[in-house]
Amino acid sequence: MRFYLYTLIFITFEYLSTQGAVLNKQNVKDDVSYDERLRSYARSKRYIGLQKQYKINRRYQECVAPGDVPGHCKHAPYCEMNVLGVSKGSLNYLCVISDMHIGVCCPDDILVSKLTGSRILLDLPAGGLDYDDDEQISSTSGCGITSETKLNITSNNPHKPREWPWLAAIYKQGAQLPFCGGALITDQHILTAAHCVHDMKNIVMRVRLGEYDFQKIGETRARDFGVKAISEHKEYDPTTYMNDIAIITLDQQTSFDTYVWPICLPPLNKSYVNETVIVAGWGQQNYAGPVSPVLMEVAVPVWDHEKCVDSFTQRITENNICAAAYEGGKDSCLGDSGGPLLYKLNNGRWTTIGIVSWGIGCGNKEQPGIYTRVDKYIPWIVGQTIGEDLISLPQ
Repeated sequence: MRFYLYTLIFITFEYLSTQGAVLNKQNVKDDVSYDERLRSYARSKRYIGLQKQYKINRRYQECVAPGDVPGHCKHAPYCEMNVLGVSKGSLNYLCVISDMHIGVCCPDDILVSKLTGSRILLDLPAGGLDYDDDEQISSTSGCGITSETKLNITSNNPHKPREWPWLAAIYKQGAQLPFCGGALITDQHILTAAHCVHDMKNIVMRVRLGEYDFQKIGETRARDFGVKAISEHKEYDPTTYMNDIAIITLDQQTSFDTYVWPICLPPLNKSYVNETVIVAGWGQQNYAGPVSPVLMEVAVPVWDHEKCVDSFTQRITENNICAAAYEGGKDSCLGDSGGPLLYKLNNGRWTTIGIVSWGIGCGNKEQPGIYTRVDKYIPWIVGQTIGEDLISLPQ
């Protein structure tokens, strides 16, 4: 969702209105009418990731784990079984990480190895730079991978059903279309915008993963989840949309497949000026136009920060990132709030560098969409997902 600026008699104020589908998305059904309820939501900001130094949940060298099963060396807090308490010879399962830390040999697939009190845990949340540039991308390992290897990001089109498997649709129970989007970052956490969930009750919200076309049942292996908890940034300001970031905890863990997969967190302090990024969602295709039942995408450039600041009277901070076509017409819009701003790293993995937050209209020339810059919130993101474990992470 995204906000718009309105002028009233004697009063000028910012009205942050929700934004919907990405502008200029095509093939929307003519009989899909615009839902007026979307006007009460704002376009959400994007999501960021972890830098290499955190090494959250990363697997290191191969080893033989308890039960003589394949494993990898990991920091002990991120192994879902108590390796040191498995047997009398538990010291045999210690390993050295980067010549600096002592880790444990954690089974790669704990459920398959039938070890008690454990579950499968991928290396998430993960940073996009946790993977080397020359590392061959596996279709079954790590964040930010997609089964659609050849992506056309030069035009505004509907994407393929398995192209963006981390896109989450947030909707009200009983509604036919979502009011916000989000990005899957672990098997139970969705990164979204604070304005999407502000003052909302968990019970009325649902999250759908793996969806593509809301009008076609069974087209994908879409799954619906309830909401266990909502973590809104404590310094979120609903009047200015500063710190517009939140995390939704699902009521149960999801499994991963070609339709549902987590996105990587971005590196810290990287410049994306003039880089091509992707925004996707089910929102409006143009201002006050119909929302799209089909997930749409558009490629846009990232703006120079000072140029963005000069384009608005509203406050734009270093915690924001700006993106849209310079000539106008390509932008996120009402209903796209909370969705990710996607960027492909040199190692081939996709990361979310922003969260759709607000804008003035949709696709206006010289007024880009405003996104929450995710890398500015990494400590907060970690704290809301695996915060207690982070305390014991070796430095």
